[in-house]
Amino acid sequence: MERLINYFVPEKYILDLEVDKGAKTIGGKVMVLGQAKAENIKFHAVGLSVDSVVVNGESAKFEVADGVLTVFKVSSGDLKVEIGYHGTLNENMQGAYLSTYEYDGKTEVIVATQFESHYAREAFPCIDEPEAKAVFELSISIPDSSEDIILSNTLELKFDSSPRPSGPSPRADGANSRAAALRNAPNQTLASGYKTISFQPTPRMSTYLLAWVIGKFHGKTVKNAHGVEITTYCSLAQDIDSVDFANEIAAKSLEFYDDNFGVPYPLKKIDQVALPDFEAGAMENWGLVTYRESMLLAGKNATLGTKKGVALTVAHELSHQWFGDLVTMDWWDDLWLNESFASVMEYYAVDYIHPEYKIFEGFFTGDSYAALMRDAYKDVQSVHQDVNSPEEIATLFDGAIVYSKGARLMLMLIRAMGWKNFCRGIRDYFEKFKYQNTVGDDLWAALKPYAEFDPGKLMHAFIDKPGYPVVTGEKQQRFLLDGPLEDENWPLPEISEDMSGHYILNLTDAEFEERLARFDELDLEEKLRLLIDRNLLAKTELVSSASLLPLVAKFKNEEAAAVWNIVLAIVGNLKIFFEAGSAEEKKFKKFVGELVAPKLAEIGVKTRKDDDENTIRLRAILLSLDYYAETVENLEKLAAMYSKNYEKLDTEIREDILDAKLYLEPGVIDDYLKAYQKIADPELKFELLFAGTLSKDEKVLAKMLSLLEKPEIVKPQDQTHLFIYLYRNLKSREQAFEWLTKHWDYVKKMAGDKSLDSYPRYMANVIRAEKEYRAWRDFFEPMKDNPALARAIKIGEREIKARLKLIADDKVAVCAELDAIM
Repeated sequence: MERLINYFVPEKYILDLEVDKGAKTIGGKVMVLGQAKAENIKFHAVGLSVDSVVVNGESAKFEVADGVLTVFKVSSGDLKVEIGYHGTLNENMQGAYLSTYEYDGKTEVIVATQFESHYAREAFPCIDEPEAKAVFELSISIPDSSEDIILSNTLELKFDSSPRPSGPSPRADGANSRAAALRNAPNQTLASGYKTISFQPTPRMSTYLLAWVIGKFHGKTVKNAHGVEITTYCSLAQDIDSVDFANEIAAKSLEFYDDNFGVPYPLKKIDQVALPDFEAGAMENWGLVTYRESMLLAGKNATLGTKKGVALTVAHELSHQWFGDLVTMDWWDDLWLNESFASVMEYYAVDYIHPEYKIFEGFFTGDSYAALMRDAYKDVQSVHQDVNSPEEIATLFDGAIVYSKGARLMLMLIRAMGWKNFCRGIRDYFEKFKYQNTVGDDLWAALKPYAEFDPGKLMHAFIDKPGYPVVTGEKQQRFLLDGPLEDENWPLPEISEDMSGHYILNLTDAEFEERLARFDELDLEEKLRLLIDRNLLAKTELVSSASLLPLVAKFKNEEAAAVWNIVLAIVGNLKIFFEAGSAEEKKFKKFVGELVAPKLAEIGVKTRKDDDENTIRLRAILLSLDYYAETVENLEKLAAMYSKNYEKLDTEIREDILDAKLYLEPGVIDDYLKAYQKIADPELKFELLFAGTLSKDEKVLAKMLSLLEKPEIVKPQDQTHLFIYLYRNLKSREQAFEWLTKHWDYVKKMAGDKSLDSYPRYMANVIRAEKEYRAWRDFFEPMKDNPALARAIKIGEREIKARLKLIADDKVAVCAELDAIM
């Protein structure tokens, strides 16, 4: 891939942009100061029309081809390049794009940006590469009739940061926030029918971190103990109080990182904005973090699960303000330098802020388990992955590898070094490389003086190649689900039975039974390790799948929600052996119902005032299993709590109430979908919509399938999830697949670069019949030449074949064991 920084090294951008959301246009002038390294210099400019180029005051010859602007015959050395251009605002949630929401009977339009990984080039001409760091001075002009506020990475040039508004705002929303002050900010100047807001220069940073948001928002401002102002914004349709929790987490996260990273957060403010349309979960733009609404907002009745999700997301993005923004990977092959670090730091930060959440339990049963599952196939990508084309950049964002496996490896490193020693090395790293770009070896070198081993040797062994070891006694082999184990060794700091290391332990049957006999004496991580490893080994010839049935039966009276989470995973893996509607499946459902009955009877289906965090999580898991078991008595209890006043339902079990009511009365789907279109609360919207995807009623499923091509009802950001949920349902799988084959061009347009590979990947996760596999293969096989899809298709094929082989090998034994138990 051609690197444009080899032609021109930018030092500063001065952007004077005009944005008109009504006309869907963007354009203006971009002045770039920098150093020419060649006679012809180049800029990325995808989908943009370049009107003029002036170099050091003189018009220059130029051409735009294949998304690259080439300026011919410039002098070497210092240059001032002025580019006039224009373009359009898109609706595909990348570059500079349009987002909408409904409020007070009107459609409000927002302009937002999403430049990671390589989409700044769609908004303005630039050297759109991480290494090409520069200072940005941004001015944005919008029609002077607009009541919109404009936010960017830094404070407005003339904005007086003190005094801040105190007491109730005169606005109707009553928000005590910077948003209210921005409505009348003194730097709003009128010229030629436009008003302009200029922003202070940014720190030296990569193009993908530049951001702006234009629209009608309200928000609240807090100041943390270190003097940083945090303002969280949401659309006018959202409850202003739903930003309070995110403000709390942001304020304390910044304090935690300041204290542990050594280099204080370098900006005066940080804004967080909940966007109605957002492709990813969140984006760490320096000083202006953007989020999907469901990832940022948590109202006073938000569930514990929602609060945990928001806390982790906020803590993740704010750790990026150091690891990613202050210090940035040199190229996208080191994306893990950003994401692996942030994916483990979020847990440390939230554990510090809310220790009662027991947040690392979720890491072990979520991220760690996902990494082990994904990393067990031959063609899976490594954490460090070469990038040879722009299309491949999008495929790097594999959550189970770059995020989850990378985080698991960082945890292994941190525990081997000790937290204090790790932070000492991190402080050196940030101090040495702030405002610069790095590669992985720079981090290992900074950590090495504080470790009793070579961090680089350990981490390269896991990061540069896929896979992990299964340890049998003193022997290591690469653990694979799609082939025989391969002899291979990794440099492990030590072998322990907690959840620290990225490996699994193959205990003998006697060793396993011995630990099981004294299960109550094990600490929680040892319990999780024992069950997770056994579950994985049962997918190979090392352990029979049938042995899992009597294993899970031992946990009827288990108290720990984390242990039940693994029981839930094991039950999910056992489902593959029973055909839908068969006598065996009915017997297995009865087994599951009897498994959860004692503990569910003890804690009840309804939330109690004295429930602790563990009990709330436990009930959710048990109800999920019980729904699969179709225990009518409990479904009726839940359905009896139903009310059309959805906001008044018990939020911790509201999803279960909605699912139960729809199970017993399919006709209520009409009420759900009507409410879905009117309600703003993102958590409730999700529950109302996705209840329908669990249905077994053909009419309900037909209505849900029809929503796939109605972006006016289901936003494009949610379309992929809606399809996957419908494909997971055996009752709608065939119809969902038929829809996909007929609408693939539409899907490609709506999904965008970063989501397209979700289709072959997540479909492969659930296929368990030869007929389904042939249909999947015949559809996706011709797409293997597409770099954005190639890896997902290849791994998906291996995963499906491994699952089909497992079913063929173990089905008879599993059914025989079930007969023996029942």
